Amino acid sequence: MKNAILVVLLLASFYCRAQETKDIGEKAIIEKVNRFFEALEMQDTTLFNSLAYADAGIWTVRRQQDSVRIGHRKYSDDTKHFDPKQIIYERALRFDIKIHHDIAVAWVPYKLHVNQEFSHCGVDVFTFLRTNEGWKIVNLAYSIEPDGC
Repeated sequence: MKNAILVVLLLASFYCRAQETKDIGEKAIIEKVNRFFEALEMQDTTLFNSLAYADAGIWTVRRQQDSVRIGHRKYSDDTKHFDPKQIIYERALRFDIKIHHDIAVAWVPYKLHVNQEFSHCGVDVFTFLRTNEGWKIVNLAYSIEPDGC
């Protein structure tokens, strides 16, 4: 009986440790996504570029009438279009984080306002890799949905 209790306690401690590690990883990813939103709002090019891997890409998808418009650009090119006259406020509605060792995905429904006016909503899908400097965005795909949020 004592051996059975010992085994159960041992297994429980492994589970608790795994859950703790998972929670720490999820918090780190959520922090990175929130820093991304902060960099957009503040148009902080240094912060914005520090969040991503050098060759990161951005994909967009927008449904227009009966077709789908898909766009692609380099993450680093986004800072060239920062406009101090525009205040971009993107707010996460919730987070769904999946982590496997050194790769993570964040599924983040959002609403976006420009100069306090609603622009659109959609879903951001961030792909992260854990590097020597921490989690870095390697890909971002998002939908642009002006209606039906």
